[in-house]
Amino acid sequence: MFSIVRTPFIRNVRSLHTATGRAATVPQPRGNVSDVEGFLKAIGRGCEENAGKFESWEKLFTADSRTMKNDGISVKQRKYILGWLEQYRQGKDIYAISVPSPKKKK
Repeated sequence: MFSIVRTPFIRNVRSLHTATGRAATVPQPRGNVSDVEGFLKAIGRGCEENAGKFESWEKLFTADSRTMKNDGISVKQRKYILGWLEQYRQGKDIYAISVPSPKKKK
C-alpha cells in the first residue's frame, strides 16, 4: 500500500529536480574564440562542420541535445559539444581532445 502512494510522489518530486526549467547562461566570447565557427574549430573532432547549424553565439549556448538532434548532429558530437559548452560556461579554456586510438590486440 505504501508503494502505491510513494511512486507518484517520487515521480513528481524528481520532476522538480530536472534542469529543463533552468535558463542557460550565455558567456561572452573570450580569448581566441570570437564566434561559433571559432569555438567549434577550437574543440576539434570535426565539430566545425556543424557551424552552419547555429545562427549565432546565443543559439549555440542555448541549444540542447534535442535541438542538435533535429539539426542532424551525431550523438557523439552532441555530447562532446554540450560538454565543452558547459566547460566554457565555467570559465575553462578550450582545447581539442583527440579521439583515442583503439588498442591493438596481441
